[in-house]
Amino acid sequence: MNINQLAGEAAAYLTRELALDTGKTDTLRFGLEIIFCIIIKGIILFSLAYLLSILPEVTFALISGSLYRLFSGGAHCGGYLRCLSLGLIVYLGAGELGLYLERYLLTDFLVYLLFAGCSLSSICVIIWAPGEVPFKKITKILDRILFKVLSLASLALWIGASVHFINCNKSSITIAGLIAILTQTFSFSPPGYQAIHKLDSILAGLFKEKEVLPNAADS
Repeated sequence: MNINQLAGEAAAYLTRELALDTGKTDTLRFGLEIIFCIIIKGIILFSLAYLLSILPEVTFALISGSLYRLFSGGAHCGGYLRCLSLGLIVYLGAGELGLYLERYLLTDFLVYLLFAGCSLSSICVIIWAPGEVPFKKITKILDRILFKVLSLASLALWIGASVHFINCNKSSITIAGLIAILTQTFSFSPPGYQAIHKLDSILAGLFKEKEVLPNAADS
């Protein structure tokens, strides 16, 4: 039994037991699927990060990117293995780049990059966020404004934590977080949807799995 089937059966059971509207089953299934995927992804990601000695960098990148993504939305891959693979590449890559670039970036220049990245991301949030995700189309103006505000708030928390790590001479952690934030910003932009859709198609040829997030990467 794969994760999609497990989430589907769990959602159907909860719908019956809690006497929920059957129209909510797909939404519940999607939520359970995300929870199961996060648990598995977390175990794999943190294990690899520990083995590669980039656990602090990956942890900060994951927390920053995930909190930001929670409110800003963005493109998804159409299958779990594809989503897992892309997530591992992004966060492990952010951790490795953080360690590598720390040796070459002066603190003053890193601060400049940090605030430039925050400014760019804030502009993108105002223009495009929240991006569309499966089973969660936000169309009401007030709801969209709320998610924009929450996205900007998450950026404020990230920038504050990043400055703290710079002051603690842990620039590698700051760089990893910056990469995660910029990657997430790209994911909810129109070019990001197109790029992830194409990448998803390429990965689909490598992983012969059932589609579990229909239209997730469409623009």
